[in-house]
Amino acid sequence: MATLIDAAEFTSNEVYQIQATDPVEGAASGASFSGTGISNQPHQQLANRTAFLKQRQDVNISNIATLQAFEALFTGLMAQNGYLKLGVADINRGLIQYIIQWGLVDWGTTQDEGLYGPYSFPIAFPNACEGFMPVTLTPEYPGKIAAGDDIVMVSANYLPTTTQFWVWNNRVLNAPDGARGFYWFAIGF
Repeated sequence: MATLIDAAEFTSNEVYQIQATDPVEGAASGASFSGTGISNQPHQQLANRTAFLKQRQDVNISNIATLQAFEALFTGLMAQNGYLKLGVADINRGLIQYIIQWGLVDWGTTQDEGLYGPYSFPIAFPNACEGFMPVTLTPEYPGKIAAGDDIVMVSANYLPTTTQFWVWNNRVLNAPDGARGFYWFAIGF
């Protein structure tokens, strides 16, 4: 049994309607409609249109799966110590997730000069912490860095790590504007 071979093409308003005066003509050498025959012409046109629509549907399914995978790159936690993951097509690294994290460390009372930590990020940076910014939390001047308040981020190797950070408080204990903690913000990937 011979079958029609479809070609993925769409021509609107072009499915042939067999006329009452059309003779029955099947596929044969020299038959009309490029050898398919007038009786097979509408079937061929519908088969071509179906193949075209199936091809487009397959592309749509693939695109939807790609978009769903991209959407999964956007997650976060809105909390006092939280994070936001953003899917980015980085010029140098390709498709990666930027991770922005923030938090608050409140010692409750002023702390003397020294190294404090370790403190953990809400989630680990899979690759690296590229930047860290602490802002002093002082009793009289919340969020403002007063004279002599130097809180800086350090780690075991004096470089940002992917899971924890330490801070150096360069403030004398019980000073009137002594740091009692800090807000922090970090970015990495």
